[in-house]
Amino acid sequence: MSILSETRGVLSGLAVVGVALLFAVSVNLGVPGQELLSTLRFHIGVAMLLLPLALALTGARLRALVLSGLIGLSLAQGATTIFAQQQRRAALESGVAHASFRMLGFNVLNSNPRGADAAAFVIDSGADVVVLMEARGVGPAGLEAIAAHYPYRLGCESPRVCDLAIFSRTPLADTQMQRLNGLFRTRLFTAKTIIGGQAVTIVALHLTKPYFDNNAELELRQAREVIGAIEGPVLLAGDFNAAAWSNQIAALADQLGLIPPPGYPATWPVKIAPFGVPIDNMFTRGPALIRNIASTPEAFGSNHLGLLATVDLF
Repeated sequence: MSILSETRGVLSGLAVVGVALLFAVSVNLGVPGQELLSTLRFHIGVAMLLLPLALALTGARLRALVLSGLIGLSLAQGATTIFAQQQRRAALESGVAHASFRMLGFNVLNSNPRGADAAAFVIDSGADVVVLMEARGVGPAGLEAIAAHYPYRLGCESPRVCDLAIFSRTPLADTQMQRLNGLFRTRLFTAKTIIGGQAVTIVALHLTKPYFDNNAELELRQAREVIGAIEGPVLLAGDFNAAAWSNQIAALADQLGLIPPPGYPATWPVKIAPFGVPIDNMFTRGPALIRNIASTPEAFGSNHLGLLATVDLF
């Protein structure tokens, strides 16, 4: 058997594995960890484009064509999800906002070695409302410094019991702190505030990683009920540990009519930030629109980048 034939056989075997991976990416089987694959849909698809090229070069042109078509279908499926989400922006994009505010969402990491730097960035960010996850990472002095600039808060009243927190320059009302079903961590907060005469409800959410059984699915079911019951403008921000186009997050957005930002900045892993995945997210609901959004210039000791956005209220 020639080296070319052996190479073609090896590549064909890899193609079979690739097809199985594409199936897992594209079809929701309800298997724990599958959200991670659907989050990496575009990374997997682009990386796999090398395989049909290699097959074609070894003479397996039909196999290369079939595999290219399957990769294209998977990428198109993801693009269709993004397009459908972006279409929800159209009704508000041309409207005139009555008020706007700056929003920061940031998982600062419990074990952050640069907590003071992270706290300083929060203070200097210009945000009106801040959602911090694993907020203990900024340290007691950092929490105190942030509280001096954001006098209204929900969560982290004590540095020893500090995980999720909402900080605001304007008063918070109708506050709720809920334990999420599954691992029973208090990681679903809601609070209403008034900015420029306009009321908006801030929802902070930190989901479990998608490979811990089906806990994230239980948490999302609970979040869907909470958000669905809120009247008026809503801003949802948090660490979802999954991209907006992943199966479960896309379903949540569809069911609640959530409006995405104009882009999905990558937030993890920070070492390859421009080529990473957007597992931290923001959405709006009702007469509210994220006008622009960007990741933070660096991670300030965290393993996530934060998100800084301008939100319009209509």
